[in-house]
This record gives sequence, structure tokens and C-alpha cells, in this order.
Amino acid sequence: MIDNRPWFVAIDFALMIAAARPYRLTKRLYPHQHRFATLRFATGRCEELELISEAGLYRALYRFGHPEHCALSQWLSDEVIPALYDYHRDPQASPRRILMTWANQRVGALRWQGELWIARRDLPRFMAAHDDPALSDGPSWKRFF
Repeated sequence: MIDNRPWFVAIDFALMIAAARPYRLTKRLYPHQHRFATLRFATGRCEELELISEAGLYRALYRFGHPEHCALSQWLSDEVIPALYDYHRDPQASPRRILMTWANQRVGALRWQGELWIARRDLPRFMAAHDDPALSDGPSWKRFF
């Protein structure tokens, strides 16, 4: 991932789709769909490689289309790309689903930006439980106005 975008080694992808001239794959892409980057390996060795973006990946699949690329395209879009985004996602930057226990019942909520958010469709159930006489001495809606 570079700048929160997945990039793939162009020559490896060209060989994977069995392109006739793998070194020419990037010549068929738009300039913003490929770039050079230096990769540093765990051994300390560095190598400059040409990379293609996610958009370039799909363009290459379309350009060098073969019937067997359908399964490859589905695998990339359903498994590989989402896994890359999930792995490199900041856990504080996006909402997370949680289950909250309130008045002996489970209520679905989101934890986002340091606050809990409850879906509007769950609000009547939440408020009905909140109006339980055992919990307080008056209806909850009166406390909000």
C-alpha cells in the first residue's frame, strides 16, 4: 500500500495473466496507473520495480482479456483488495460495530469518533427499555425536553 492505495508489481501481474510481452504491460496503461518504487526487502537489499495501481490492474485484465481471467478478477475484487484495505486500515478512523447491553437486552451500536451511535430503528426499543419504571421515576422523553 502506498498512500492508502494498493499497488502491485507489474511484471509479476503480467506473468500471472500470461501476457505475451510482460514487459510491455504498463505501456497500455494511463500514466497515473503505473509508477516506479524502490522496495526494501527484510535482508536490506533494495530493488526498483514498476508497480501498477488497482485501476491499472483492472484495465490490464480488460485489455488482455481471456475467459479464465474472470475467476482471477473475481478473486482480486472479492478477496485480495478488501483484505489489503482491511489490513492497512486505521482502527480509529472508521466505525466499528458493537453490541451493547441495556436493560437486559442487546442493542446494536457503532463506536465512531469516540462516541456510541445507535440506529434510529433501534431507538424505540432502547427508549422503551429506558422508560422501565424500575430504571427511573418518569418517562425518558421528558428528561430530554
